[in-house]
Amino acid sequence: MPNSLFLLLCVVAAALGQEPDPSHVCAHGSCYPATGDLLVGREKNLKASSTCGLRRKERYCIVSHLQDEKKCFDCDSRRPYDPVYNTINHRIENVITTFKPHRKNSWWQSENGKSEVFIQLNLDAEFHFTHLIMTFKTFRPAAMLIERSADFGRTWQIYRYFSHDCSSNFPGVSQGPLRKINDIICESRYSDIEPSTEGEVIYKVLDPSITIKDPYSPTIQNLLKITNLRVNFTRLHTLGDNLLDPRPEIKEKYYYAIYELVVRGNCFCYGHASECAPINGIRDDIDGMVHGRCVCNHNTKGLNCEECDDFYNDLPWMPAEGHNTNACRKCNCNGHSNICHFDMAVYLASGNISGGVCDDCQHNTMGYQCDMCKPFYYKDPAKDIRDPHVCVACDCDPDGSQNGGMCDSHTDTSLGLVGGQCRCKVNVDGPRCDKCKTGFFGLSADNPQGCQPCQCDRMGTVLGNSQCDPVSGDCFCKRLVTGRSCDKCLPEHWALSHDLNGCRACDCDVGGALDNLCSKETGQCRCRSHMTGRQCSQSCTVETREHQAGRLATWTGVGFARVPEGGTLDFHISNIPYSMEYDLLIRYESQMPRDWEEVRITVIRPGPIPTSSPCGNTIPDDDRLTVLLPSGTRFMVPSHPVCLERGVTYTLRFEFTRYQDVNSVLNGAANAILFVDSISLIPRHSSMEMFNAGDPTANSRKQNYERYRCHDSAKTVSRNLMSNTCSKLISSMSAIIHDGALPCNCDPQGSSSSVCDVRGGQCHCRPNVIGRRCDQCAWGTYGFGPSGCTACGCSLEGSVTRLCDRYTGQCQCHPGAFGRYCDACKAGHWGFPTCRPCQCNGHADECDQRTGACIRCRDNTGGDKCERCADGYYGNPASGLCHPCPCPDGPNSGRHFAATCYQDIQSRQIICNCNQGYIGARCGGCAPGYHGNPSQPSGRCQPCQCNNNIDMTDMAACDRRTGECRKCLYNSEGPTCGICKSGYFGDASQRNCRKCVCNFLGTDRSQCMDNEDCVCQRATGQCQCLQNVIGLTCDHCAPNHWNLAGGRGCEPCGCDPNNSVSSSCNEFTGQCQCRSGFGGKTCTDCEENYWGDPRTQCRACDCDPRGIDTTQCNRVTGHCVCLQGVSGVRCDQCARGFSGHFPNCQPCHQCFGDWDRIVQDLAGRTKALAQRAHEIQNTGLTGAYEKFFRNLEDKLAQAQGIVNARNATASAVAILMELIEDLRAQISEATDTLNHLEGDLTMVQDSNSEASKELSALEREARELNLTSEQLHSQLDILKNSNFLGAFDSILSSYNRSRDAERCANESVITKSSIVVQSANTRYRTQRLMTLKKDDFNQKNAANKRTLGDFRNRLQGLDMKKVNEKICGTPNDAPCGESPCGGAGCRDDDGNPHCGGLNCNGAVAAADNALERGKHAEKELNKAMREVEGLYIKVVEVKSKAEEAKGKAQAALDKATATKKNIERSNKDLRDLIKQIRDFLTQEEADPDSIEVVANRVLELSIPASSVQIKHLADEIKGKVQSLSNVDAILQKTKDDVRKAEQLLLNAKTVRHHAEKVKATTEAVKEALLNCKTAQASAEKAILTAKVDIMDTETRLAQIESATSNSENDLNAAIRHLETLGRDINALKTKCANNSMAAARAEETATMARDKANEAKQILDGQLTDKYHEVQQRVGTKVKALMDAKKRAESLRKEATNLLKDAQHKLQMLTELEKSYEENQRKMEGKAHQLDGLEDKMKSILNDINKQIQIYNTCQ
Repeated sequence: MPNSLFLLLCVVAAALGQEPDPSHVCAHGSCYPATGDLLVGREKNLKASSTCGLRRKERYCIVSHLQDEKKCFDCDSRRPYDPVYNTINHRIENVITTFKPHRKNSWWQSENGKSEVFIQLNLDAEFHFTHLIMTFKTFRPAAMLIERSADFGRTWQIYRYFSHDCSSNFPGVSQGPLRKINDIICESRYSDIEPSTEGEVIYKVLDPSITIKDPYSPTIQNLLKITNLRVNFTRLHTLGDNLLDPRPEIKEKYYYAIYELVVRGNCFCYGHASECAPINGIRDDIDGMVHGRCVCNHNTKGLNCEECDDFYNDLPWMPAEGHNTNACRKCNCNGHSNICHFDMAVYLASGNISGGVCDDCQHNTMGYQCDMCKPFYYKDPAKDIRDPHVCVACDCDPDGSQNGGMCDSHTDTSLGLVGGQCRCKVNVDGPRCDKCKTGFFGLSADNPQGCQPCQCDRMGTVLGNSQCDPVSGDCFCKRLVTGRSCDKCLPEHWALSHDLNGCRACDCDVGGALDNLCSKETGQCRCRSHMTGRQCSQSCTVETREHQAGRLATWTGVGFARVPEGGTLDFHISNIPYSMEYDLLIRYESQMPRDWEEVRITVIRPGPIPTSSPCGNTIPDDDRLTVLLPSGTRFMVPSHPVCLERGVTYTLRFEFTRYQDVNSVLNGAANAILFVDSISLIPRHSSMEMFNAGDPTANSRKQNYERYRCHDSAKTVSRNLMSNTCSKLISSMSAIIHDGALPCNCDPQGSSSSVCDVRGGQCHCRPNVIGRRCDQCAWGTYGFGPSGCTACGCSLEGSVTRLCDRYTGQCQCHPGAFGRYCDACKAGHWGFPTCRPCQCNGHADECDQRTGACIRCRDNTGGDKCERCADGYYGNPASGLCHPCPCPDGPNSGRHFAATCYQDIQSRQIICNCNQGYIGARCGGCAPGYHGNPSQPSGRCQPCQCNNNIDMTDMAACDRRTGECRKCLYNSEGPTCGICKSGYFGDASQRNCRKCVCNFLGTDRSQCMDNEDCVCQRATGQCQCLQNVIGLTCDHCAPNHWNLAGGRGCEPCGCDPNNSVSSSCNEFTGQCQCRSGFGGKTCTDCEENYWGDPRTQCRACDCDPRGIDTTQCNRVTGHCVCLQGVSGVRCDQCARGFSGHFPNCQPCHQCFGDWDRIVQDLAGRTKALAQRAHEIQNTGLTGAYEKFFRNLEDKLAQAQGIVNARNATASAVAILMELIEDLRAQISEATDTLNHLEGDLTMVQDSNSEASKELSALEREARELNLTSEQLHSQLDILKNSNFLGAFDSILSSYNRSRDAERCANESVITKSSIVVQSANTRYRTQRLMTLKKDDFNQKNAANKRTLGDFRNRLQGLDMKKVNEKICGTPNDAPCGESPCGGAGCRDDDGNPHCGGLNCNGAVAAADNALERGKHAEKELNKAMREVEGLYIKVVEVKSKAEEAKGKAQAALDKATATKKNIERSNKDLRDLIKQIRDFLTQEEADPDSIEVVANRVLELSIPASSVQIKHLADEIKGKVQSLSNVDAILQKTKDDVRKAEQLLLNAKTVRHHAEKVKATTEAVKEALLNCKTAQASAEKAILTAKVDIMDTETRLAQIESATSNSENDLNAAIRHLETLGRDINALKTKCANNSMAAARAEETATMARDKANEAKQILDGQLTDKYHEVQQRVGTKVKALMDAKKRAESLRKEATNLLKDAQHKLQMLTELEKSYEENQRKMEGKAHQLDGLEDKMKSILNDINKQIQIYNTCQ
């Protein structure tokens, strides 16, 4: 018992002396914050659907007051409750628990007669809800239910139904009993009509009768989680009179009223927090408030610790359960990232080991753990993966290496990887993959093979060489050939071939052709109108057709030949492959409704047909055919074939002589036309040997050919699918006719492949390319080239047709449209297609083609129409006068510090809109927070470098000249406010200087001014700890130490090294962890429930379990610790003062105490006498007076000697007589001494009796201390509520007490004198009074009704409906209680006028909405301003880069010009040589223009030879040219010179290629500059508009700031006052904790004294009582020995006196401690009253601020 009590006192003292460490609580498992009343501090979040007196004063009556003088009262809740001035307020906030004296004088009350009422609590976060207690002032509800929401009111779930009649009020709901913890039942024990007041309703979420196996399960946690709680009252308890009498007065006594509402719970943290802090915007100085923001542990974060903290995402977030913290784990990013996220797929793939994925890997790393190098980087094998420089950039040419320059990321010999090695493309070579292989050119990133093969046409190259320039790819062409691949003829030439010159002349007709240019492939010249033929020597009309996407073309080529009636078409055929008979296939498109009746076909041969030729049997009539062209088809085959021979050129002439019969007359017949598409020659199968050989095989082929109609497949333009039989037969026919297969000859530029269709030879054309060889652009496209043809893209609105020029792409534009696509207006106009002139007020020449905004405004103007002055200027742009803003100087002066300016209309003064950091009328001074001297040249205002720790509105915050910081804020100091003040720590540059938090008990006293003010290291916050104390705040002991609460450092544990598990002990109690068989604080005693010496033997405690207080007996003696009223060594018998048979021991009568004191007195005296008797037994009676008796014996011996001497003389006799007298005197003196001793002994006995009484008093005080200990036990129960399991135990205990109270309540209802019976009697008397007063009431009621009727008639004329609807938006004149918009005379819960609101359409709501839109517009403007500033910065950067590029381009142009001049000077000496070479080339019939171009390019080059060599070569060439006579012979001899010239030509082409690239770059830069200027103009326009809006917004903000500054000052003063008061309260708490520790020590001392008294009592109650009579007899026989007990009695008296003084001294100490405690209690109450006053004052100030804000918001 003493040890357990001492442990309890230590725990309580530690709990009162210091706050627990939350991290220590959460270190070993789940932790939960302390529970409390969720209503405290949430008055605004608690609402009721009905409250009396909100709109007017209401009358109500109390049923239990019917016999009192005053039965009815008033309720007026329009003003807040005040215990003195307004006690009739009954708002809902009155139910929140307070401990003020007037708490029973305030309550919440609903309106009279309303049954359907609810009370709802809206929490600001998720909370654990444990139980609900409601104390009613009136009857409890007849029916009610409790429901909750866990998603902020979106959905609701019912907890419990309550009703006195569940079956009728809540049908279908189970009435129990409760079987599962989440069952929904209806119970009736809290719904009786009794008691009529102070009845309670208690609901516990976790019913104690249900066993909970896992309190951490999701089901239990979800059951406890709430965000909203609602109590619905559905039925009132009445006396029944309301059913008989409908008068409103009857309802005045039926309403709901609640004294107190307690909602117990704590914040919901999923087991990851043991304390909670205020949510942003919630006050933190409300005592007892349960806050909703968890102070998260286990590396979690969030309002409810619902997610892992930043960079702690390696494991999935989970709630803490039991001893498993489920803490979030830190990600492993190898030092390359501090951001990560969790990926479940990665977590599952790792076997549930790691799921963290690092984000934003730095140092060129990537991967889940930043353990790989990014592409284009490789891992340095000599460095660790955590090295910042572990990844090295690849050194590979991005154009020539694979994957754009990526190298091997790491070295792996098994995979053949070498870190940093480049992997070249197929046609690229070199260690960096930066050059092409031989036979390839054009290194490019777009080419998957790196370089492309040289595309040199062997027909056009000299000597058939396939090599080309490795850079440009230009080939070495023949004399009449050009092109990069030598695959084109020079202008006016065609038919590329293997000839020496490569091409032939066009020879176009001078009159029929436009010029001498012809098709490169066919030699077709460009003919004039109605001219045809290759050389344009014939007339013809062509009808072009546009191909429609998605539809098959029904014609070939570009269209049709438009033939009128009587027209003629000639087809020249020179490519007959095989001599045989052919069927003519005519493709056409009839434009007339009837058939063409006569078309004559004539075969014109070059001469007579030899009889020996294959066509020798042909007669002239065979060459003349007449056919009819049906109008319903698109092709026709004459019945007679024509015989044509190979190698002969023929002309087929078609004469369209007659459309119709002359006897038929049709409208329009005179204008008959026919569209002819083409003709084809189809070999007639019957004339081929493979069909007419006469053998069965030939006959079979013929039958199959005719059966499958194979000849029909070639008739239509579209190619239909052909059967396998026809395909084989036609392939065989083609092989015979063409003597094998024909080459595809696909055009390399127009076709995507050199392979063509095996049937017909059609090549695979590129986009928009047509022709069998894919050698021409489709109609509607242009620009034949390697990528196909480009669509014309002509604008439908601006062009005449969708067709364009096939070479340039120029569309034919309507008048007013310009551009290649005819899609734009000309310069100075805009608004295509309705182009209009630009409106720029004469300040610009161009404007945006789409918007019309002017571009490049002049004369310092700006705007879309150059209608205003540009930024930095002011004036009238209409007159062209825009002056620079003098702020203080102009924009380009270097001293211009304003964005814009304007001239005041009245004062004509220039007003500058200064830049940030400048103030003054001319922006000539530095603003607060800035320093500098802008008045000096190049002077600027720079921000004061104070680490953002000064007030930027305070002029004296920093020195305006030097920038030195003067007034540092946020607990910082120093010339730059860069360090924290003494007593604070942190990073001042981040504004996080925090007050040093040092545990006063563990910190060196020299570092602390008081308990709350200590000094720590400014950077880390480390406090200077006492000996053996560690921690940042010196808040826990070093390993193997304990007793931090001692205040002198921690003490060693002192655990027995042999008997303890480890050398560590409990940090608070010092208890070591003992091995099995050992116990005690340091493990030097026996284990629990054993006693004795553990080194020898430990015995089990032999105690009767029915009579012991604890199972542990005295570890030394083995005595058991008995319950009160039990005694004995084993606690198995009733103690003195108790009677009965053990264990049923009952206290004796009160008189026993009086007799017991007497017996105790006698026992004490007997004990003393027994001790003295024991001494007398050992020493005898003479022991104490041995010397005195020896002196008497000597004198008696002397007297005896004198008597015996017979010869005694007179002198001897005299001596004898003197001796006798002396003996008599001494005997008399001894007798007196014995008498005095007897009196002293009586006094000692009296003193001993007084001491016994004092001991009894001490025993009573010990009992009182025991009661105090029980109170501490109750406090410990409160401390247990801080844990969920402790709260569960408390709930169970409360349930038992509530059950007992319920039993008492039921008994009180059943008894005859109960309140229910009295209430029934009262109801009977009330009914009788109602019967007596009924007539009088009816008369008064009728008179009142007439009066009300008069008032109603008068009120009908007052129509507030329209006014309310227009002002407040109240629809249909709804009453105040039902209308959300309020109205005239309506007030809200705070008593303020209620008009307007959400979804209301009145003027007030419109004004509020306008204000909100204004605020939103202000935010949007600020956002737009930031975006515009960012855009402006980007525009400036682009502009600077464009200027830089322009400068580089200009430099390159200048350099090229200088180089050109140098080349021209160097080539001056070669002019004569070039002239003679030109003459020489002219003799070879070369094109002079082409030769001149080549010569000019040669002149642009610098010849790679010295001047001497050039001069020598020129002289030699001159001599040879002058001696020329035979040209052919000279060409053969001068091949080397030709090769040199070709090399020069190659170099010229290379230079031209580079020049074209430079030109393209220059054009791109020019276009970028134009785009930049356009973007800059748009940005400047947006900036100007935004600045104007910002000026208006700033003006409004300044007005609002000036209006709210006074309120902010008052609020700041109140906050400072509250902070001071908070520090005083903390100091008072510390003093209270110290006093509690002192009281605990005093209590410990008193407990020890009580233990000693109990031991003495056990001794006295033992054997002494039995020996009392025996000792008394022995003392009676030895009365003469009383003189020997003198010294012993004096010793006993002294001991008793000392004991009495000691007890009095301790009593005095207890009295002083009690006085000190009472004095501190009074101080705390005074501080509490003072705090209440300040709180009321603070509420008043906040109300004033809210009123001011409402005034400003409503503009009243």
